[in-house]
Amino acid sequence: MKKLISIVIPAYNEEDVLDELKRRLQNAMNTCSNYNFEVIIVENGSWDSSFEKLVHIHTEDPRFKIIQLSRNFGCDGGVTAGLQYARGDAAVIMCADLQDIPELIPELIKKWEEGFEIVYAIVQERVGISVGRRISSQLFYKIFNRLTNNTMPENASDFRLIDKKVLRAVNQIGETNRLLRGIIAWTGFKQTGIPFERPPRFAGESKADFITIFKLALNGIFSFSDLPLKIATVLGFIISALSFLLLFIEIALYLIYGREVPGIATIIFVISFLFGMLFLILGVIGEYISRIYDESKKRPLYIVREEIGFGD
Repeated sequence: MKKLISIVIPAYNEEDVLDELKRRLQNAMNTCSNYNFEVIIVENGSWDSSFEKLVHIHTEDPRFKIIQLSRNFGCDGGVTAGLQYARGDAAVIMCADLQDIPELIPELIKKWEEGFEIVYAIVQERVGISVGRRISSQLFYKIFNRLTNNTMPENASDFRLIDKKVLRAVNQIGETNRLLRGIIAWTGFKQTGIPFERPPRFAGESKADFITIFKLALNGIFSFSDLPLKIATVLGFIISALSFLLLFIEIALYLIYGREVPGIATIIFVISFLFGMLFLILGVIGEYISRIYDESKKRPLYIVREEIGFGD
């Protein structure tokens, strides 16, 4: 009996890409004739004609199954919905913009058959993005891995294959603030990477602006490490020690040399510095409190409006 591979793809305003995505996925699936496939495309609250196109694609090829969410739940929310519906012996996670190339899927499956339970695509070259974006991506991986004891392989993308055991483990994790690539790596299953050159988008514009990327980076750091809290504690200790040392020096200078305490400018500088550090520490604590608040509400990670092609 042929093994089933589920391909999970979130799509948000991708009407210009879907036909080409369908064609290239069909070619990739035909290449792997020893497997059965289901393609679960999660329409993530688009306001263009993406859903109508997806319905037409399903009519032409029933292997393409559609989940329409009630609104946009973010990329990880869309992937989470797709993974909950996946029935395969393995699941491939990829984006709809064709920067995750379908032609790599056979290579992912080959590594999986060699015994690896997580096979991720490593971005060797990012074509068509700014130098600032490249630098920020490198900084994120370095900072994230330094804070989390190398939880996530550097330059590993969301484009990956996971075994059914990994799929079950990920589906059991219900935390609200999710960084799926971090969660998958955290499960600890046997993993390897395949390098590839990421092409520019086939059509349309990227939905990942600077603010989105920045929020994603913060979410990853605060969700996988408590080191910022420890840094805040250390900073508080250091600043307090420096303050007592400065006070001791000023008293010593006054007693030995009769030097007067410096003027108002120095006092304002010290107060401003201390208040700045205080609000920085409070901000770090606030990030963790906000995540506790989100988790306590226990809201669903996504809401399905309609599902097409799943049957029984």
